[in-house]
Amino acid sequence: MNKNRLVFWIAAGCLMRPWVAQAMTPGDSVISTQQPLSEDSGKIIIPAIPGVPQMFLPDVGIAGDFAFERNNLPKTDPRYVSEQPRIRDGQAVFFEPIDPYANAQFTIDLPENGQANIEEAWVYFNKLPGSTSIRVGRFIPKFGLIDVLNTFQLPMVDRPNAIANYLSPDGLNGTGVEFNTYIPNPWDWNLKLNMNAVRGDTLNPNYNGVDLAYLSTLDYSQDIFTSGSLQSGVSVAQAPSPVGLTETLEEPYLQLQFAPTQRRIWTWMTEGMLAQRRGLGSEDDKNGVYSFLDYNFALRYHVGFLVDMADQAVAPYGKQLGLAPNATWFVSDNTRLRLQYTHETPVGGERAEERVTLQATFSLGNLKQLD
Repeated sequence: MNKNRLVFWIAAGCLMRPWVAQAMTPGDSVISTQQPLSEDSGKIIIPAIPGVPQMFLPDVGIAGDFAFERNNLPKTDPRYVSEQPRIRDGQAVFFEPIDPYANAQFTIDLPENGQANIEEAWVYFNKLPGSTSIRVGRFIPKFGLIDVLNTFQLPMVDRPNAIANYLSPDGLNGTGVEFNTYIPNPWDWNLKLNMNAVRGDTLNPNYNGVDLAYLSTLDYSQDIFTSGSLQSGVSVAQAPSPVGLTETLEEPYLQLQFAPTQRRIWTWMTEGMLAQRRGLGSEDDKNGVYSFLDYNFALRYHVGFLVDMADQAVAPYGKQLGLAPNATWFVSDNTRLRLQYTHETPVGGERAEERVTLQATFSLGNLKQLD
């Protein structure tokens, strides 16, 4: 096509456009995809590129933390962890709102030493009748206050022993179904119920049977102090044991928050653990409790103090006390630096442990909230 012919066809198109617009009546069903369309208009939208399906474009996030640690343990101590700088926790997160009624997420865990694995892969139906929702797949079940948080999201460097000794240092992770609902009541209390039916090895990875584990949480929250909040509840879990009996965990929790100003926020949380574990000889019944106080004294600066007391879940048996003050600086909304000193009393013939940890946390994509 030469230049003169191209100019001719452009001019012809410009002349024909007003005639086509006048020929169309208000009842015509074909409209431009660039114009706004009300839900009840009854019009048919023709895609800009017919025959091309909608593309799957999830939100992508990368999150994790680095740690540099010094402690007083000899390398022969089984509690010793390499003092070399290391990536403690890394994740790649893919999140997609499928439609207004369902979301999906796929999370890959990226440990520094070991193979990558699927941590989460679920579909969440969030607008079911009766103010209910259901999650199906592999997910982190709700249990207490901080179990739903990844290690790098915690307000302290490590999960307290009062929780970690009975769940795991990384929290719980199960495959199954989760049900959430609001409980109507005559007092208009904000009561929420969460129930999970997941694989039997969720609480104890040594179990290889077919029975399921069941977890439930009853949560209550309300505003207090005119500028604060209260959240309390109890979580209960029952799961099969490798020795043929059941294991039961009960975890009451309480969190209070008081914000006299937007830049001065006090947060206090505490959780207890009552654990009946099987296969531990004469030491089946265990318990633990931790308390953590955080003070956000400026926009990006926090100081906190952890008191952690718990029975050892395995030999040598005994109760251990941990004390851990820390200071956290949010360099930005998605990165932070934390310095924490930890002291843990000895159990049995062990020696007391002293360690100092410098933690750097990052979250790219803002898919993982940092506390």
